[in-house]
Amino acid sequence: MGKNAKILEFDSSSELETEQLASTFAHEVKEGDIICFFGDVGAGKTVFTRGLCRGLGFEGYVNSPSYIVMNIYKTDAISIYHYDLYRIGSTAELNEIGFYEFAGQDKSITIVEWAEMLNGELPEKRVEIHIKSENETKRKIIIERV
Repeated sequence: MGKNAKILEFDSSSELETEQLASTFAHEVKEGDIICFFGDVGAGKTVFTRGLCRGLGFEGYVNSPSYIVMNIYKTDAISIYHYDLYRIGSTAELNEIGFYEFAGQDKSITIVEWAEMLNGELPEKRVEIHIKSENETKRKIIIERV
């Protein structure tokens, strides 16, 4: 995590609490933001994303795009590009799925689960969200604008 970034830290005891935190955090998100998630399988990346999308005004179904790699959620104001990069192995594959085409566009937010799969290609300006499982239900959530 960087030196001069704004860091927020939260504890969550349930999926509902994580969604509520994310919905509140949505007010801090700016058009064009690229939000990079880090955390183990089952840590709550998709749960946080669901709350974030609600806070941004999307009322439809939000799920992890594990097998299809990208979901697009649209509101009246913005498009939300939700990527799951767990199965991505190269920069060429990122190009194929349109990551570089959509990431950081005006009137959009880009959400990236498994951002560590970007293999050092993390955008210079980004929001990092680290979710750590402390037990079956408790999570430590650290948010940093880089």
